[in-house]
Amino acid sequence: MSKKLILAVCALATMLSGAKCSREHVHSVEMMNSCVEYHRRKLFPQAIRDCSKAVSLDPENEKAFHNLSIVYIETKEYEQAARNLQQAISLNGEIPLYHYQLGEVYQWMQQWERAAEAFKKAIELDDNLYKAHYRLGVVYQAMDNPQEALQKYTDSLMKNGKFFDAYRELGSLYLDYDFIPQAEQVLQEGIKALVGRGDELAVLHSRLGAVYSEKKQYEEAITQFRKALELKPNMVDAMFSLGWNYSYVNKENAKIWLQKFMESANKDTPPDYITAAQSRLTEIEVGSPIQ
Repeated sequence: MSKKLILAVCALATMLSGAKCSREHVHSVEMMNSCVEYHRRKLFPQAIRDCSKAVSLDPENEKAFHNLSIVYIETKEYEQAARNLQQAISLNGEIPLYHYQLGEVYQWMQQWERAAEAFKKAIELDDNLYKAHYRLGVVYQAMDNPQEALQKYTDSLMKNGKFFDAYRELGSLYLDYDFIPQAEQVLQEGIKALVGRGDELAVLHSRLGAVYSEKKQYEEAITQFRKALELKPNMVDAMFSLGWNYSYVNKENAKIWLQKFMESANKDTPPDYITAAQSRLTEIEVGSPIQ
Protein backbone atom coordinates (compact mmCIF):
# COMPACT_ATOMS: atom_id res chain seq x y z
CA MET A 1 0.00 0.00 0.00
CA SER A 2 1.45 3.37 -0.98
CA LYS A 3 1.86 6.17 1.54
CA LYS A 4 -0.56 8.28 -0.51
CA LEU A 5 -3.23 5.55 -0.28
CA ILE A 6 -2.65 5.05 3.43
CA LEU A 7 -3.10 8.78 4.00
CA ALA A 8 -6.29 8.74 1.93
CA VAL A 9 -7.67 5.87 4.02
CA CYS A 10 -6.76 7.74 7.20
CA ALA A 11 -8.41 10.91 5.94
CA LEU A 12 -11.61 8.97 5.23
CA ALA A 13 -11.49 7.36 8.68
CA THR A 14 -11.06 10.79 10.25
CA MET A 15 -14.07 12.21 8.39
CA LEU A 16 -16.26 9.23 9.29
CA SER A 17 -15.32 8.70 12.90
CA GLY A 18 -13.19 11.59 14.04
CA ALA A 19 -10.35 9.11 14.67
CA LYS A 20 -6.83 10.41 14.87
CA CYS A 21 -4.56 9.30 12.04
CA SER A 22 -1.03 10.05 13.16
CA ARG A 23 2.19 9.84 11.23
CA GLU A 24 3.19 7.00 13.57
CA HIS A 25 0.11 5.02 12.56
CA VAL A 26 0.86 5.52 8.88
CA HIS A 27 4.45 4.35 9.42
CA SER A 28 3.17 1.41 11.51
CA VAL A 29 0.95 0.26 8.64
CA GLU A 30 3.85 0.57 6.21
CA MET A 31 6.08 -1.56 8.46
CA MET A 32 3.30 -4.13 8.93
CA ASN A 33 2.87 -4.44 5.17
CA SER A 34 6.62 -4.92 4.83
CA CYS A 35 6.44 -7.62 7.53
CA VAL A 36 3.68 -9.42 5.61
CA GLU A 37 5.75 -9.37 2.43
CA TYR A 38 8.84 -10.72 4.22
CA HIS A 39 6.69 -13.45 5.77
CA ARG A 40 5.34 -14.38 2.34
CA ARG A 41 8.94 -14.77 1.17
CA LYS A 42 9.77 -16.77 4.32
CA LEU A 43 12.32 -14.17 5.46
CA PHE A 44 11.29 -14.55 9.08
CA PRO A 45 13.92 -12.44 10.92
CA GLN A 46 13.10 -9.47 8.68
CA ALA A 47 9.37 -10.08 9.14
CA ILE A 48 9.75 -10.14 12.93
CA ARG A 49 11.85 -6.97 12.82
CA ASP A 50 9.29 -5.02 10.80
CA CYS A 51 6.19 -6.24 12.65
CA SER A 52 7.93 -5.47 15.96
CA LYS A 53 8.59 -1.96 14.65
CA ALA A 54 4.95 -1.67 13.59
CA VAL A 55 3.58 -2.43 17.06
CA SER A 56 6.19 -0.17 18.64
CA LEU A 57 5.10 2.74 16.44
CA ASP A 58 1.41 2.14 17.10
CA PRO A 59 0.53 -0.03 20.14
CA GLU A 60 -3.10 -0.01 18.97
CA ASN A 61 -2.34 -1.60 15.61
CA GLU A 62 -4.21 -4.81 16.28
CA LYS A 63 -3.45 -6.34 12.88
CA ALA A 64 0.28 -5.80 13.36
CA PHE A 65 0.17 -7.79 16.61
CA HIS A 66 -1.74 -10.52 14.78
CA ASN A 67 0.71 -10.62 11.88
CA LEU A 68 3.63 -10.74 14.30
CA SER A 69 2.02 -13.73 16.03
CA ILE A 70 1.68 -15.51 12.66
CA VAL A 71 5.42 -15.14 12.04
CA TYR A 72 6.21 -16.47 15.52
CA ILE A 73 3.91 -19.45 14.87
CA GLU A 74 5.86 -20.13 11.67
CA THR A 75 9.14 -20.08 13.62
CA LYS A 76 7.61 -22.18 16.43
CA GLU A 77 8.23 -19.47 19.03
CA TYR A 78 4.95 -20.19 20.74
CA GLU A 79 5.36 -18.08 23.87
CA GLN A 80 5.90 -15.02 21.69
CA ALA A 81 3.03 -16.01 19.42
CA ALA A 82 0.66 -16.35 22.38
CA ARG A 83 1.75 -13.00 23.82
CA ASN A 84 1.05 -11.16 20.56
CA LEU A 85 -2.27 -12.91 19.98
CA GLN A 86 -3.33 -11.93 23.50
CA GLN A 87 -2.44 -8.33 22.68
CA ALA A 88 -4.47 -8.45 19.45
CA ILE A 89 -7.41 -9.87 21.41
CA SER A 90 -7.10 -7.15 24.04
CA LEU A 91 -7.52 -4.60 21.24
CA ASN A 92 -10.31 -6.49 19.44
CA GLY A 93 -11.76 -9.54 21.13
CA GLU A 94 -14.50 -10.10 18.56
CA ILE A 95 -12.36 -11.82 15.91
CA PRO A 96 -12.93 -15.62 16.10
CA LEU A 97 -9.70 -16.35 14.21
CA TYR A 98 -7.57 -14.73 16.93
CA HIS A 99 -9.05 -17.02 19.60
CA TYR A 100 -8.78 -20.07 17.34
CA GLN A 101 -5.11 -19.43 16.62
CA LEU A 102 -4.43 -18.79 20.30
CA GLY A 103 -6.03 -22.18 21.02
CA GLU A 104 -3.73 -23.80 18.46
CA VAL A 105 -0.69 -22.19 20.07
CA TYR A 106 -1.70 -23.38 23.55
CA GLN A 107 -2.39 -26.84 22.11
CA TRP A 108 1.12 -27.02 20.64
CA MET A 109 2.44 -25.93 24.07
CA GLN A 110 0.30 -28.69 25.67
CA GLN A 111 -1.48 -26.13 27.84
CA TRP A 112 -4.75 -27.95 27.50
CA GLU A 113 -7.01 -25.86 29.77
CA ARG A 114 -5.97 -22.63 28.09
CA ALA A 115 -6.38 -24.20 24.66
CA ALA A 116 -9.89 -25.37 25.53
CA GLU A 117 -10.92 -21.90 26.71
CA ALA A 118 -9.58 -20.27 23.54
CA PHE A 119 -11.38 -22.75 21.24
CA LYS A 120 -14.61 -22.33 23.23
CA LYS A 121 -14.40 -18.56 22.77
CA ALA A 122 -13.81 -18.96 19.03
CA ILE A 123 -16.90 -21.20 18.81
CA GLU A 124 -18.92 -18.75 20.90
CA LEU A 125 -18.10 -16.04 18.36
CA ASP A 126 -18.65 -18.28 15.32
CA ASP A 127 -20.32 -21.64 15.86
CA ASN A 128 -19.60 -22.65 12.24
CA LEU A 129 -15.84 -22.89 12.82
CA TYR A 130 -15.72 -26.64 12.28
CA LYS A 131 -11.96 -26.78 12.85
CA ALA A 132 -12.41 -25.15 16.27
CA HIS A 133 -14.91 -27.87 17.22
CA TYR A 134 -12.44 -30.49 15.98
CA ARG A 135 -9.47 -28.95 17.80
CA LEU A 136 -11.49 -28.77 20.99
CA GLY A 137 -12.16 -32.49 20.57
CA VAL A 138 -8.42 -33.15 20.27
CA VAL A 139 -7.83 -31.13 23.45
CA TYR A 140 -10.56 -33.01 25.34
CA GLN A 141 -8.99 -36.29 24.22
CA ALA A 142 -5.60 -35.12 25.53
CA MET A 143 -7.33 -34.22 28.81
CA ASP A 144 -8.68 -37.81 29.01
CA ASN A 145 -12.25 -36.72 28.44
CA PRO A 146 -13.37 -39.04 25.61
CA GLN A 147 -17.07 -38.29 25.99
CA GLU A 148 -16.56 -34.59 25.26
CA ALA A 149 -14.06 -35.42 22.53
CA LEU A 150 -16.60 -37.64 20.77
CA GLN A 151 -19.17 -34.86 20.95
CA LYS A 152 -16.86 -32.21 19.52
CA TYR A 153 -15.70 -34.44 16.64
CA THR A 154 -19.39 -35.06 15.89
CA ASP A 155 -20.11 -31.32 16.07
CA SER A 156 -17.27 -30.70 13.63
CA LEU A 157 -18.78 -33.12 11.12
CA MET A 158 -22.20 -31.54 11.57
CA LYS A 159 -20.63 -28.26 10.41
CA ASN A 160 -18.61 -29.83 7.59
CA GLY A 161 -19.54 -33.30 6.42
CA LYS A 162 -16.39 -33.62 4.30
CA PHE A 163 -13.80 -32.96 7.01
CA PHE A 164 -11.38 -35.88 6.92
CA ASP A 165 -9.62 -35.23 10.25
CA ALA A 166 -12.86 -35.48 12.21
CA TYR A 167 -13.89 -38.75 10.51
CA ARG A 168 -10.46 -40.24 11.24
CA GLU A 169 -10.39 -39.24 14.90
CA LEU A 170 -14.04 -39.98 15.64
CA GLY A 171 -13.84 -43.45 14.07
CA SER A 172 -10.55 -44.20 15.82
CA LEU A 173 -11.81 -43.04 19.21
CA TYR A 174 -14.94 -45.16 18.93
CA LEU A 175 -12.71 -48.13 18.05
CA ASP A 176 -10.33 -47.45 20.96
CA TYR A 177 -13.25 -47.58 23.40
CA ASP A 178 -14.80 -50.67 21.77
CA PHE A 179 -17.83 -48.88 20.35
CA ILE A 180 -17.45 -51.07 17.28
CA PRO A 181 -20.80 -50.43 15.50
CA GLN A 182 -20.33 -46.67 15.89
CA ALA A 183 -16.77 -46.84 14.58
CA GLU A 184 -17.92 -48.86 11.58
CA GLN A 185 -20.73 -46.43 10.80
CA VAL A 186 -18.56 -43.30 11.06
CA LEU A 187 -15.80 -44.73 8.86
CA GLN A 188 -18.26 -45.97 6.25
CA GLU A 189 -19.86 -42.52 6.15
CA GLY A 190 -16.45 -40.92 5.80
CA ILE A 191 -15.55 -43.18 2.88
CA LYS A 192 -18.77 -42.20 1.10
CA ALA A 193 -18.24 -38.49 1.81
CA LEU A 194 -14.61 -38.35 0.66
CA VAL A 195 -14.81 -40.15 -2.69
CA GLY A 196 -11.86 -39.19 -4.88
CA ARG A 197 -9.59 -38.03 -2.03
CA GLY A 198 -6.91 -40.74 -2.36
CA ASP A 199 -4.60 -40.63 0.66
CA GLU A 200 -7.40 -39.61 3.03
CA LEU A 201 -9.60 -42.45 1.78
CA ALA A 202 -6.69 -44.86 2.23
CA VAL A 203 -6.52 -43.99 5.93
CA LEU A 204 -10.27 -44.47 6.41
CA HIS A 205 -10.24 -47.83 4.58
CA SER A 206 -7.35 -48.94 6.80
CA ARG A 207 -9.20 -47.87 9.95
CA LEU A 208 -12.32 -49.68 8.76
CA GLY A 209 -10.16 -52.76 8.17
CA ALA A 210 -9.10 -52.54 11.83
CA VAL A 211 -12.78 -52.47 12.83
CA TYR A 212 -13.51 -55.67 10.85
CA SER A 213 -10.36 -57.28 12.24
CA GLU A 214 -11.61 -56.52 15.75
CA LYS A 215 -14.89 -58.23 14.81
CA LYS A 216 -12.85 -61.20 13.48
CA GLN A 217 -14.36 -60.65 10.05
CA TYR A 218 -11.01 -61.26 8.38
CA GLU A 219 -12.16 -61.38 4.77
CA GLU A 220 -13.87 -57.98 5.13
CA ALA A 221 -10.77 -56.62 6.87
CA ILE A 222 -8.56 -57.89 4.03
CA THR A 223 -10.79 -56.15 1.49
CA GLN A 224 -10.44 -52.83 3.30
CA PHE A 225 -6.66 -53.07 3.73
CA ARG A 226 -6.26 -53.95 0.04
CA LYS A 227 -8.36 -50.90 -0.89
CA ALA A 228 -6.12 -48.76 1.31
CA LEU A 229 -3.01 -50.07 -0.46
CA GLU A 230 -4.53 -49.57 -3.90
CA LEU A 231 -4.90 -45.91 -3.02
CA LYS A 232 -1.59 -45.59 -1.17
CA PRO A 233 0.82 -48.43 -2.06
CA ASN A 234 3.52 -47.36 0.41
CA MET A 235 1.21 -47.49 3.45
CA VAL A 236 3.39 -49.59 5.72
CA ASP A 237 0.92 -50.11 8.56
CA ALA A 238 -1.71 -51.35 6.08
CA MET A 239 0.82 -53.89 4.74
CA PHE A 240 1.33 -55.20 8.26
CA SER A 241 -2.41 -55.36 8.95
CA LEU A 242 -3.12 -57.05 5.62
CA GLY A 243 -0.49 -59.71 6.30
CA TRP A 244 -1.73 -60.19 9.85
CA ASN A 245 -5.34 -60.70 8.76
CA TYR A 246 -4.31 -63.02 5.93
CA SER A 247 -2.58 -65.20 8.53
CA TYR A 248 -6.02 -66.34 9.69
CA VAL A 249 -7.30 -67.33 6.23
CA ASN A 250 -4.41 -67.72 3.77
CA LYS A 251 -0.91 -68.43 5.07
CA GLU A 252 0.85 -67.94 1.72
CA ASN A 253 -0.61 -64.48 1.22
CA ALA A 254 0.21 -63.70 4.83
CA LYS A 255 3.88 -64.50 4.18
CA ILE A 256 3.93 -62.29 1.08
CA TRP A 257 2.50 -59.25 2.82
CA LEU A 258 4.36 -59.61 6.10
CA GLN A 259 7.61 -59.90 4.15
CA LYS A 260 6.66 -56.82 2.12
CA PHE A 261 6.02 -55.04 5.39
CA MET A 262 9.43 -56.07 6.76
CA GLU A 263 11.13 -54.84 3.58
CA SER A 264 9.26 -51.51 3.70
CA ALA A 265 9.70 -50.84 7.43
CA ASN A 266 11.66 -47.69 8.27
CA LYS A 267 12.77 -45.69 11.31
CA ASP A 268 9.18 -44.50 11.87
CA THR A 269 7.76 -48.03 11.97
CA PRO A 270 6.74 -48.99 15.54
CA PRO A 271 9.18 -51.65 16.83
CA ASP A 272 6.34 -53.76 18.22
CA TYR A 273 4.91 -54.10 14.68
CA ILE A 274 8.26 -55.44 13.47
CA THR A 275 8.51 -57.87 16.38
CA ALA A 276 4.93 -59.07 15.82
CA ALA A 277 5.53 -59.56 12.09
CA GLN A 278 8.70 -61.57 12.73
CA SER A 279 6.90 -63.75 15.28
CA ARG A 280 3.96 -64.36 12.96
CA LEU A 281 6.25 -65.29 10.05
CA THR A 282 8.03 -67.79 12.31
CA GLU A 283 4.70 -69.28 13.39
CA ILE A 284 3.69 -69.69 9.75
CA GLU A 285 7.02 -71.33 8.82
CA VAL A 286 6.93 -73.88 11.65
CA GLY A 287 3.21 -74.51 11.32
CA SER A 288 2.22 -73.22 14.76
CA PRO A 289 -1.52 -72.63 15.32
CA ILE A 290 -2.47 -68.99 14.68
CA GLN A 291 -4.38 -67.42 17.54
